[in-house]
Amino acid sequence: MKNRRPTRADDVSTRLMQTVGMGSRIGDEFINSLENQLIHMGTRSRLTQDWLAYNNPGGSVSGMSAVGSDEATGLTAGEKMLCRQLYYLIAVFLAAWSYLTEGKIPLPKSFDLDSLLRGRLFEDMGLTNLKLEGCPSVNEFDISIHLAGLLDTINKLDLASYAGGDLFRPLYENLLTAKMRHATGEHYTPEWLAAHMLDQIGFRGEKETTLIDPACGSGAFLVEAILRKRARQGGLGDWGQVVGIDVNPLAVLAAKVNYLIAAGYRPSACAGDLEVPVFQHDVVTGDDHGLWSEVDTPWDSMRFDYVVGNPPWINWESLSADYRLATLDSWKKYGLFRHRGMDTILGKGKKDFSTLMTLASADRFLKMQGKMAFLITQSVFKSGGAADGFRRFCLPGGMGLKVLMVEDLSRLRPFVKASNRTAILYLEKGSPTVYPVRYRLWSHLSEDGGEKTILDMMAEPANPTDPGSPWITYMEGGEAGIKKILGTSDYRAREGANTGGANGILWVEVLDRPQPGLVRIRNLAASSRRRVQTVEAVIEDRLVYPLLKGNDVDRWRANPSAHIILTQDPTRRRGISPVVMARNYPRTLAYLNQFKSELEKRAAYRRYFKKTDPFYTMFDVGEYTLAPIKVVWRRFGGRMRAAVVEGKDKPVIPQETHTMVACRSSDEAWYLAGILNSLPVEYVISSYSMVGGKSFAGPGLLNFIKIPYYVGNSIQSMIAQTARRVSAGGDPNLLTEVVADLYGIVDNELRRMKSCWEKLGLS
Repeated sequence: MKNRRPTRADDVSTRLMQTVGMGSRIGDEFINSLENQLIHMGTRSRLTQDWLAYNNPGGSVSGMSAVGSDEATGLTAGEKMLCRQLYYLIAVFLAAWSYLTEGKIPLPKSFDLDSLLRGRLFEDMGLTNLKLEGCPSVNEFDISIHLAGLLDTINKLDLASYAGGDLFRPLYENLLTAKMRHATGEHYTPEWLAAHMLDQIGFRGEKETTLIDPACGSGAFLVEAILRKRARQGGLGDWGQVVGIDVNPLAVLAAKVNYLIAAGYRPSACAGDLEVPVFQHDVVTGDDHGLWSEVDTPWDSMRFDYVVGNPPWINWESLSADYRLATLDSWKKYGLFRHRGMDTILGKGKKDFSTLMTLASADRFLKMQGKMAFLITQSVFKSGGAADGFRRFCLPGGMGLKVLMVEDLSRLRPFVKASNRTAILYLEKGSPTVYPVRYRLWSHLSEDGGEKTILDMMAEPANPTDPGSPWITYMEGGEAGIKKILGTSDYRAREGANTGGANGILWVEVLDRPQPGLVRIRNLAASSRRRVQTVEAVIEDRLVYPLLKGNDVDRWRANPSAHIILTQDPTRRRGISPVVMARNYPRTLAYLNQFKSELEKRAAYRRYFKKTDPFYTMFDVGEYTLAPIKVVWRRFGGRMRAAVVEGKDKPVIPQETHTMVACRSSDEAWYLAGILNSLPVEYVISSYSMVGGKSFAGPGLLNFIKIPYYVGNSIQSMIAQTARRVSAGGDPNLLTEVVADLYGIVDNELRRMKSCWEKLGLS
């Protein structure tokens, strides 16, 4: 459907942001005034705490008060947020007033900020819920000095003739810092993307069709749905056919105003009371903040033809402890909570809140045979462990969700100033998913979404007997070679040594060796997440090992650029006993004691270990870490970069951004590296891994590649020999051919794999 908004040069939402947003004279003056007033308030702390609690219902997001900071004013991050959000709300309310009065009626001479926020301006217009429900009092602020000027500026935009759209998205993104938006997982949907998603699920605005957005933000999907209904029916009709929900009160207010404008609402003396069907509600916990009880029509019990939206993308660990506890039963109910303890430490617990929102929304709001379109992180289709329950696409009681299609936008950035790996999931309720499913990879996109380049592909679980396994994606006809390589590996991969945030302490430079058994070291303080002092010390050589950092590993080559103090007992997976340290490594213990406070403050240490565990305890260090011969590769990126590592005097230790396999011999290591670096296997890896992502080649990489143990037979020995020659500059096609022979891949299958490899832009 055509975009019915004004042209970009006359974009009202952009002009609103430019005239009253950050950087504008009136915007900066208004916010500075609020900040100056707050600085001199005796109620400052109480007001800010109340506001943060209101703006973060249920304490869902951890560390909200610490997001963004400004030392120049002396205000805390939460206080800065309060002033920005208040100004945003004032601008939204005045925009609503300007639209509803057609810019012709001035504000009443005497009213306060609480009256504005509680919607008393709009009660005479019949709008009963154009307000912030239950917000704390903010009457301590005097806004009168800037109010008339702000309204006059907004009136000049002529909102009365605005055609409808997400009026406030640019203003919201301009006023709230990137850190604030990232903390809450809020990145509002571009209008062209909302329109595209409605097109794909077939919503055209037909009479009686119903739609709900349970994470509506400022209302991009609602606006597009309303405009389609008006275009098709000549009017919106029953307002209950398009409903919005959001947990954020700022978003709810903006969506209400956008809804009114899109619906073309005009106040009428005889119309009676009207409730805009956008509500503050937590879909997961069911916390309605006292709102559902005030709603005459039971939206919460309704089922809709279409469910659409862009839920918040927040990892489990970013949720507050209270909210994790409040939602734990829901995670379990939908089969999304499967890991605990050390598994969460090792990356298997990175559950994304968007998966829970998707299943809960489908369960609560979608009709049988109803269709759903949700924006979701692309990692849920390719990552191992945390998303396996989600990929079963099954609701409690065995109710199936049929995947109609996935659109992969991970190569693009459809959200402003956000690097999220985006995908669109299309579902139908009431029947199981049948594989393979359509999978469309977007490789080019114009700024307005008008021009796209899309590769048509297919997707199915990597393990056909396990519907929760990561998906393989392939171009039609290219699956034959892939399926010959898929299977179970005889090898187990591990992550490298993880200091848990203590790189600046445990990563060191070796300066010299003053005497046998001792080394002079200097810690790499710049590698620390938090500021630590730079220290030189002479310590025992025994616990100092060569270290492979991020860029130290490339295809066929690995050269340590630093050292690591490995304080771990590999059998106990805890730090070496303090008694043993004091007896055998007193100098090393004395060095570590200088950083005891910093080491004890590590979040992962406090969360996952006991106070009785040594304060220098690390993560994911076992006997495999100390193997003298390893194959190592980067976890991040888009290409396999495997290298053979053989420690001459000591084992070489990879950091946690690398994956490794302990090997028994040099020939075995070259055999394994040769397989991993070959085109056929790398192509298979790209089919089920997140190319370009942080989990591209983690330990789960080998879970789906059929690699038999090295026993030294003729073809295995040939792979090892060929890998050595290729690493020295030989023809990589020779390695491709011998690995293809290992898996029984015939010539036409190999040609198809090479062709797909090139079309995907991976060569």
